[in-house]
Amino acid sequence: MAGSCTPPRGPRSFRPVPGNSTRTNDPYAVATQGAALFDASGQGRILFTGPDHLDFLHRMSTNRIVGGSVGDGLETVFCDSRGRIVQIACLGRTADEETIAFVENAPALLAWLERYRFSERMEQIDISPATGQLELVGPGCAAALRSALGANLGEPGCACFPLARRSWGMRTQLYGQLSLRLWGARGEVDHFRCQLLAAGVAELDSHVWEVLRVEWGLPVAGRELTLDHNPWEAGLGDAIDMDKGCYIGQEVVARLSTYGKVKQHLVGLRLPARVRSGARVKTEGRDVGIVTSAASSPRLGPLALAYLRTAFCRPGTSLSVEGTDAEVSALPFHGARPGDGP
Repeated sequence: MAGSCTPPRGPRSFRPVPGNSTRTNDPYAVATQGAALFDASGQGRILFTGPDHLDFLHRMSTNRIVGGSVGDGLETVFCDSRGRIVQIACLGRTADEETIAFVENAPALLAWLERYRFSERMEQIDISPATGQLELVGPGCAAALRSALGANLGEPGCACFPLARRSWGMRTQLYGQLSLRLWGARGEVDHFRCQLLAAGVAELDSHVWEVLRVEWGLPVAGRELTLDHNPWEAGLGDAIDMDKGCYIGQEVVARLSTYGKVKQHLVGLRLPARVRSGARVKTEGRDVGIVTSAASSPRLGPLALAYLRTAFCRPGTSLSVEGTDAEVSALPFHGARPGDGP
């Protein structure tokens, strides 16, 4: 979403966002102390419509899709027959016969789903090119939304609500804090962006967003979410309904949990120096896992996400990565140790 922002029309006066009142050139500090936004328009968005679309999504993924209400939001996982991750999706019910799905790769997921469609009365459309998406994060998120858009973020819990004629908001939670996803027609989303920036919200680039993602422990496609891993390993238990009926990979996913067969888990690593993605994690010379993402946090120091064998996932466990000491951490990462950043 490009283009410059012109001052918003009308008499609205913007109050400073808490944590953003002191001007700073450090977007990371603003994102962790005030409010910041990230342009996520490059991610995928699929619109499912029609009387059968909920039943279709229900039998294709891990969570319970049917039986909800307009405004509901949840996360679900599409698996292959081996119970491995094809893609995850965050769903928002925007009408009785309409659901938005936020995914990493819309064309790839649509092609995969098309293999399992038969006579369902539904449509599935990639609306990514015609729409925009913003992520509003930070402890000042709710105040920023009130100041800039005159809207209330509401109570904790995933839910979506209309913001304008052709745009919506979805309340989410990142790093234990309320956050907001805004999406819709590109013109309206760009207008929201201008209003938020005018209210003092900082804009994040992809580098800072990646640092925050690693801090939050959020898995992404191509790194932590691949056909090499199942939802339990990736920490996606909240996206699995163990009481629902069949879906692709259901028997494998259920058996892994019932019989305690999950062999590895996604965890955090705290390090004295940054390591590379793909580096092997070892103990006493033996491979016990692999680094999937790495970043250097201004507050928490060098961090990494890694899949480790279950026996080595306890927080505080000492390991090594390419000769560098590493300590296992639960996700999301919390609190800087002495000497870790400012």
